[in-house]
Amino acid sequence: MFIIFIILSTTILLSNEELNKKLNHKIVIECPGNIGCDCNDSNDCNNSNCIRIPKGGYCMPAYNDTLPNFYSLNQFEELVSLKEIKTEGKFVLLEMGTTWCAPCNVLANWLTWDDNEIESKRWWRPEYKKVKDLINNNKAMLITVLYENENRENASYDTVYEWYDNFPDEHTTVLSDNNKELHKWLKPTGIPAITLLDSNMNVIVYTNRGLNIAFDKLLELTNEK
Repeated sequence: MFIIFIILSTTILLSNEELNKKLNHKIVIECPGNIGCDCNDSNDCNNSNCIRIPKGGYCMPAYNDTLPNFYSLNQFEELVSLKEIKTEGKFVLLEMGTTWCAPCNVLANWLTWDDNEIESKRWWRPEYKKVKDLINNNKAMLITVLYENENRENASYDTVYEWYDNFPDEHTTVLSDNNKELHKWLKPTGIPAITLLDSNMNVIVYTNRGLNIAFDKLLELTNEK
């Protein structure tokens, strides 16, 4: 039995076995020195970016690091590979979040329904309205990766579909980190945690918590253009 799936604009034919293999793809972390490895200071990391989080010190993504490959079904049951997404030259906002995360819901409500609750948050800045315009006008992409559901269990593809039912934003790609593979590479500690990537899916700015760093850099770069 064969099933047709879409990697955005590319049609591929996969057997169930091949599909499951891709969806269960492991992100291999080879230590020491690589992203995800333990560290005491930046000298321990190949990219010189050792960051301490509650669970210890880890080598974290830095400028120009390449995103590892990651597969998921999106909200339309299409197979998506982060390495093969057709960005068409756009900047990419990669959001790590959960369905139980209140700020994640506030952000999605703003993007989907124009809800203005987000403007009351202390981390909000009026200029962020331009970020929404960039996304809606196809000048930037938003990819939301959910790694836990409302019960704080690992997300599943049902989590993706339920999220899209609540927030049917046509400009957002919604994925599920079922096995927390991307989570172990990005290590979010405060969500939403948004990393800004270039059109080749390389890191421009990384943070393990919040959206300000990514939004500020996106506005800076688009204003330069």
